Amino acid sequence: MAIVLASIDRNETSRMYHITLSDKSVLRFPYVWLRDNCRCADCFDPSSRYRTCRVIKLDADIVPVSEEIANDGKTLQIKWPELHTSCYPVSWLVQMRFSESAPEWIDPFRYPKHLWGAEMKDMIPTFQFDDIMNSDQTLYDWLQAVVTYGLSVIKKAPTECNTIDKLGNRVFFLKQTHYGKVSQVIYQADNTNLGFTTRSLVLHVDLPYLEHSPGIELLHCVQQSAIGGDNQFTDVFNCAEKLKQSHPEYYKILTMLLVDFTDWGVPKDKDKVTHNYDDHHFRSRKPTLELLPDGRLKAINHSDLTRAPYFRVPVDQVQLWYKAYTSLNALMNSPENMIQVKLDSGEIACFDNQRLAHGRTAYKIAEAGKSRHMESGYIDWDQATSRMRVIRERQGEDPV
Repeated sequence: MAIVLASIDRNETSRMYHITLSDKSVLRFPYVWLRDNCRCADCFDPSSRYRTCRVIKLDADIVPVSEEIANDGKTLQIKWPELHTSCYPVSWLVQMRFSESAPEWIDPFRYPKHLWGAEMKDMIPTFQFDDIMNSDQTLYDWLQAVVTYGLSVIKKAPTECNTIDKLGNRVFFLKQTHYGKVSQVIYQADNTNLGFTTRSLVLHVDLPYLEHSPGIELLHCVQQSAIGGDNQFTDVFNCAEKLKQSHPEYYKILTMLLVDFTDWGVPKDKDKVTHNYDDHHFRSRKPTLELLPDGRLKAINHSDLTRAPYFRVPVDQVQLWYKAYTSLNALMNSPENMIQVKLDSGEIACFDNQRLAHGRTAYKIAEAGKSRHMESGYIDWDQATSRMRVIRERQGEDPV
C-alpha cells in the first residue's frame, strides 16, 4: 500500500512542520526549506531540474498562512504570505526527509563498502568486456562492484592500445592528466617515472600530488611477456579500520596532519621536452587518511614515491606521525591484507584509487623485442556515479 499523509502539525517555536505518514513515521521539515524548494513552474524548472527562485527574496523567518492534505493524502499543499501556493508530493517528501545524522540514502552509489584482506584473492568480481560495452545493467553491476569492493577484473578485452579509452567513453570519459588520457606503461631506457622501468613499485595511490586525485584506475594488460611484474593490491580502508581499533591515537594523527606530495619532470634543457609528463611540477597537501564530515573514510593519500621531503607540520608531532605511518604500512604490506595478481593479455584491473593502494613486483623481459605492455587511465568518481544514476533513472527510479 502506498504511503500517504496522515496528519500535519505545526511547531511555531522551531518554525517546522511535523508530518505523520500512514506508516506512523514522522518527518520534520522547516518552513523556510519548504518555501525554498517549491516545485511549481515559477520556482523550479523541471527540464533542467534547476531551482529558479532567487534566495535573495527568501525570508528565513517565513511562516505559512495555511496547509492542507490534498489528493487523497498524496500531496501536501501550503499557502505562503506572498499569495503563493506550493504542492509537495508525499513520495518526494519521503525522498527528501531530514535526519539527525547523514543518511546513506543520499548517495547510495558510493556506499556501502565491503572491506577485505587476503581472502579477496579468490573473490575478485570479474566481468566480460563485451558485456559491459553492450549491456547497461552489466555496466552498472561493474561500477557497483568497484564501489563495493574497490576492485574488479575485466576479461576478454581487445589487446589493442587505447582500449580503455573506449571503456572510459562507455562510462562518460577518461580523466585528462599530464600523461594524456591513456598512458602506455612500457619499459623506457630514458624515463622520468619509475613505472616505465622494470623495478618493483611499492604500494601507493596514483597522483596524490594533484588537488583532485583520480577516482577509478584502469590498468589494461596489452601484452604480458614478462617474468614477474605481478600487480599487488591492498584495501587501505580495511587496514585503517584495524589501526583505529589497535592504536586510535595513530589513526587520529593520520587524519589530522597534512602531508606534502610533489612530482616534477622538468628536464635541464627545455628544448628537449618530448612529453607533457617531462615538463611539469605539481604539489598538494593532504592527510594520509581523509575523512568525510560524518567521520567515515573518504580517501587515502599515500605514496612514498611522491611524498615530499619537506613536511610542514609542528616538529614535535613528527615522531608520532612516523610511528603511525609505519604501523599503517606494516598492515598494508602484511600477507593477511595484500593480494597479488598477474594479469593476462586482454585483462583490465579496475580499482578505486582513493581506497586501494597498488604496487608491482620487479620484472624481467622474457623475450627480446617483447616487453611487458600495460596501459592505464582514470575515470573520476563524478563520472562513474553519474552514469550509475542515469542507468537507475532509465530503469524507473525517481531521480533525487
